[in-house]
Amino acid sequence: MIEEPERQLLERARTGDPDAFSILVERYSGRLFGSCFNFLGNRQDAEDCVQDTFIKAFRAIGEFNFMASFYTWIYRIAINTCLDFRRKNRKHMALSLDMAVETEDSQVFCQIADQGPLPDERLESAELQRIIREEINRLPDLLKNILVMRDLDGLSYHELAEILQLSEGTVKSRLSRARHQLMEQVRLREQSGK
Repeated sequence: MIEEPERQLLERARTGDPDAFSILVERYSGRLFGSCFNFLGNRQDAEDCVQDTFIKAFRAIGEFNFMASFYTWIYRIAINTCLDFRRKNRKHMALSLDMAVETEDSQVFCQIADQGPLPDERLESAELQRIIREEINRLPDLLKNILVMRDLDGLSYHELAEILQLSEGTVKSRLSRARHQLMEQVRLREQSGK
């Protein structure tokens, strides 16, 4: 449910009020930057995708129908922008799990939630961190994307279901499969000594 002050702001933006849209940019650019950075692993690429996201959102704001929250709507645009960027620049993409990126008012850290041992137990060595980064990048895009959106961006199952246009049960199943496949890949790699 969209609260009344935000609804009024969105109505003004939908009628072409640039000041209202500017407030939305201020309100959501930090969160979108964190999400784009988690997907792309590069500050400049994330900034470019956030800018492209707001350009696309400005052009399409008249289509916003209040069926979902504005953040869910614009997050979907941002992720699609990142996915398009990643497809165009596939060979240059890397996801960093150990970098902190400075934003104007805070830092963004990449993290992966793990159902196994505690993260500090699993990620003690730089070598293991490198292996995990590589193995995330080896996951099929369908699994990699849902893992990043849930475990790095912290989206709820409900938000993921809206964005991906899937049932919450399907979201949970795919996320479980992504986590299991990632951990299995890491385990097999550790066993093989590579």
